[in-house]
Amino acid sequence: MFLVTIAAILALQAEPPTAPPSTTPPTQVEPAPAPTTAPIVPPTVEPIVPPPNVAPNVAPIVPPADAPTAINPAGIPNENTLPVEKPKRAYIVIDRVSVAAGIVESDDDAIIVLRDDKGRVKSFSKTRVISISYLLEGPAGRRVRVLFNDGRVLVGTLIEDGYEHVEVEISGIKTKYPREAVLAVKPYPTDRELYERFRTTLEPDQYAARYTLALWLYNKKMYAESQIELESLLDATNHYDAKRLLTEVKAQIALMEGRSDGAGDATNDPMREGGGAAPGRIVAPGTTGLLASPLLSDAEVNLIRVYEIDTTNPPRLQVPQSVIRAMLDKYADSDLIPAKSAEKTAYFSKEPVEIVKTLFALKAREFYGEIKVLGEPDSLNLFRLRVHNAWLIGNCATSKCHGGADAGRFFLHNRDWKDDNVRYTNMLILLRSRIDTLPLIDSEKPTDSLIFQYALPKTEARRPHPDVRGWTPVLTSGRHGLQEDFVDWVRSMRLSRGEYPVDYTPPTLKSPDRPAVGGPDR
Repeated sequence: MFLVTIAAILALQAEPPTAPPSTTPPTQVEPAPAPTTAPIVPPTVEPIVPPPNVAPNVAPIVPPADAPTAINPAGIPNENTLPVEKPKRAYIVIDRVSVAAGIVESDDDAIIVLRDDKGRVKSFSKTRVISISYLLEGPAGRRVRVLFNDGRVLVGTLIEDGYEHVEVEISGIKTKYPREAVLAVKPYPTDRELYERFRTTLEPDQYAARYTLALWLYNKKMYAESQIELESLLDATNHYDAKRLLTEVKAQIALMEGRSDGAGDATNDPMREGGGAAPGRIVAPGTTGLLASPLLSDAEVNLIRVYEIDTTNPPRLQVPQSVIRAMLDKYADSDLIPAKSAEKTAYFSKEPVEIVKTLFALKAREFYGEIKVLGEPDSLNLFRLRVHNAWLIGNCATSKCHGGADAGRFFLHNRDWKDDNVRYTNMLILLRSRIDTLPLIDSEKPTDSLIFQYALPKTEARRPHPDVRGWTPVLTSGRHGLQEDFVDWVRSMRLSRGEYPVDYTPPTLKSPDRPAVGGPDR
């Protein structure tokens, strides 16, 4: 069993393992011999099984690219091991010009019967149609694999598998594809589903494979789960690499919680602001000339993420058991908390998003900061991809514009702009700033937002940007998609005015507003 499992892991791995940055790579072990039959993998570039327990410089064993899709012989879970769903709807390509779609009334090897949206029932001989696609039911937000007629394969989050189109979200971007271009939409396991299925295949004495699982969890940033697996492994054996990895996992958890945990004295960190700043808040580098230019702390970034959670399509979450216990105790008299002991105990096995829903319903804000948001909510992801990174940094936040000492009354951070602390700070600056009583972000009318108007060509703006040397419009007619993305972002924000319980005031400048050459002040 042990040899087969490790060999399967090696065969299925599509990327080299990543060792923790602050530890030396795991001790190399000789991989088990490959099975006599060719390993089989699904046709996707995304790895779906834990990485092998080998050093990072050892090339993984990858099966041929043309290997057919099938259930892995070693029982390692992939999308083929998910429960089979009985199709309720179908889309049929009858010939080159005719299609049919509707609810499946009956279906056998020869005939499929559909009821369309007008209630009409029609049967089709399976030997006389070009193709039949069974549509995937909800819920929206499930992870799926989309197979296209041209051979492309995409993995994303399902929005709708409909008769007219298939809509999925990939990296925060929602895209619709014509139904006729899609061959099939299939369930695809999440990392958590893979974790739960994989761990059931392991025997207690498979120490190397159990370490492999913990390392995979670490690389997936599932630190709490990795810690559980490592501590369980160390209870059974004195595994040297597991000890080192556990140290790194605990350090990562401490960083996420805004603690140092012996990783260094924060008071000696030259990047920490002294006096007046919130504890743990970082000062942005290169901000000479600013009276105050702090960045949000990791804890404040996490709290903003909590308030932006969409519980119908949540990011990856963790809720400590101590929070569940405290919630049940403090709100025991609430109608939202069950009275029976067994029902209370069941809370500890619920999905994190269900606990978060209860906390939100209770308005138990004292616990919000202890919810760990390990992914990025949709609204914040949209800001990152389509506003902050797409045009704000490259245009408004340059050192010669609003990213330098001559920024005028509006300042944005541009150093380390890919860092979460920088990006969330810039977002809060936008949400909380006003110029001449006008908000930079108008939640009621997004296109009236001053930052939006200032980015338009002067001939199109109701409030054109002041005449300043070097200014050029960003939201031109050729970039209409960016305008729509900005509006979508503003409307998607749950606290669109930045009313998070975060004590932060946008930075003020020592230098006066920069005068324009031959024009008015900014």
